[in-house]
Amino acid sequence: MASAGELSSDAYGFMCDDDRTTMSPPVVVSVLASLLERHIARNERALAASSAAGTASCHRHEEVAGGEDARRVAAFDGGTVLDMGMREFLERFSRYAHVSPQVYVVAYAYLDRLRRGGGGPVVRVVPTNAQRLLTAAILVASKFVEDRNYKNSYFAAVGGLSAAELGSLELDFLFLMRFRLNVSVSVFRSYCRHLEREVGHGGGYQVERCLENALLVRSGQTQHRQTPAAAAAQ
Repeated sequence: MASAGELSSDAYGFMCDDDRTTMSPPVVVSVLASLLERHIARNERALAASSAAGTASCHRHEEVAGGEDARRVAAFDGGTVLDMGMREFLERFSRYAHVSPQVYVVAYAYLDRLRRGGGGPVVRVVPTNAQRLLTAAILVASKFVEDRNYKNSYFAAVGGLSAAELGSLELDFLFLMRFRLNVSVSVFRSYCRHLEREVGHGGGYQVERCLENALLVRSGQTQHRQTPAAAAAQ
């Protein structure tokens, strides 16, 4: 397991320039992978319990008008599971798409919002939706955090999906999120602290200065920013 010091250094592991080709996978990947694996195991138990009790589904709020949310949730359930470990899968985005540690934190914040619902459908990570849900979450988070990104088709290849499939999933993800993509500096810090507690220590995982400034600027200039939906349409 990574130490708190190693996790803290992640925030400075990727500098504000683009010289990232020699960087090793960030420590936050192993921490997030461990956390997601436990979430998946817990969600599997909840699904098994709901099936035994004869309840309809682990996902609430799917009975919306027209069933559009239910369709969007079902789009992520491919019926297949990852053919690799969670850590190995998450590392692919760092290695091949140069995803920074901050993107992983924001992606985790998005997944937590979906888990909580907050006016939309509750979506939990399970083995059959992990590949699609995580790829979409990392793609959207990368577009929010980074100034420049690889094309959707490249992200799709890294995640083991087709470009058309990921484009559709991205839109589904945005609608399920109700387009609530902003992650404030304070919220970002809270998720960093939560991830750091996974390695048994508190405090010390600080926001990278260039990211903090970017988040502050984006918070004040939301109306001037191109949304991921618009970028996906290009």
